[in-house]
Amino acid sequence: MYLGYYLQFYLFYLQARFWSYPLVIKLTIVIIVSIAIVFTINKLLFYLDSKRFIQKESTLRKLKLEIESTIDNILFNKVDLSEQIVFSTLQSIYPLKGSRRGLKILSKYLIQANLKSKFGEHGLNDKNYNQILKTFGVLNFWELELGSKNLNKIHRAKRNLDDLKQDYFQQLRILSTSEYKIDSPSDNPINGFSENNEPYKFLDESFINEFNALDEILVHRFFLSKAETGQLPLLSRWVRNSGNIAFKVFMIKEIGFFNQKGCASIIAAQLSKETNNDIILAIIETLTYMNYSQSETQILACYKSGNFKVKKSIIKSISAFKSKFGLEYLNELFFETIDEELRNHLLNAMKEIRGDEEEEGAMSINSISTFNSSSYRQINYQLS
Repeated sequence: MYLGYYLQFYLFYLQARFWSYPLVIKLTIVIIVSIAIVFTINKLLFYLDSKRFIQKESTLRKLKLEIESTIDNILFNKVDLSEQIVFSTLQSIYPLKGSRRGLKILSKYLIQANLKSKFGEHGLNDKNYNQILKTFGVLNFWELELGSKNLNKIHRAKRNLDDLKQDYFQQLRILSTSEYKIDSPSDNPINGFSENNEPYKFLDESFINEFNALDEILVHRFFLSKAETGQLPLLSRWVRNSGNIAFKVFMIKEIGFFNQKGCASIIAAQLSKETNNDIILAIIETLTYMNYSQSETQILACYKSGNFKVKKSIIKSISAFKSKFGLEYLNELFFETIDEELRNHLLNAMKEIRGDEEEEGAMSINSISTFNSSSYRQINYQLS
């Protein structure tokens, strides 16, 4: 009773004192008290958030350790486990399948296990390893990431695919040597040939129906390793023989990359046989890149049947070759063309060719005038 009375008394006392102060002091007290209350609330919220974060981190750390331990037990187990056992064992810890976060964590520990195996710490069970990759769709996840517009994501996806698919790069190193032996070919597109086969046979057999971005990276690296040793053959063979459009386009671009001018006449001859615009476009761009002007008439023959991209590429190619025949042909096309954008490209190409011709003409005129003036000076000197 007395406590309540005293509290009420002091409350009224403080209130009376507060109202007795000048306005400036009252405002100052209100501001200070408000800041103190806000600061106290913020400190309390920060403490609670920190506590929750620490608990969450601790839980996540325990979860990661459990996942890592389980993956190691599966991968370094000599017993081959079934797909159902692998799935239920990992899925019971954390819902990994279909989760971006889960698949990233899984990829991290699979790569770690690969490294442990590589350094000889443990023997990796390949069947269980492939079982995890297949069951949870780890490789499919990173292959889809390759299609991202974010360069960091693409770089990360390539790096993870490199680390996860160790067998691809072991095979590439084997292919780079003169002696090789593969005991059991896998589903890998660069595997599947024995000691007595030629090292390029996989290019004939592995990309009949499918050729993706990862295959491009792997085959390109293989070609680089061969080019370094001077053993890279002419790639036009696979342009002629392959029925896979994506693979043919890739091989045509590789011809340009390695500047295989010996293939130029062969792929130029393919222009009259090809009906696919992507392949025609790749051939024209490659021939232009190699500056193979002998193919000009074959390139021009594709103009009327080609789509907009092909026509645009042909105009660019002819402007690069800078021949009088090409200039006359572009001039004819200009008056036949209705599409305004193509007319602009044709006009710019003709200006570029004519500009170069005028520069050459001006140079020749200048050289003649220089010769004449020096001759006249010599004659005048001798006469005098």
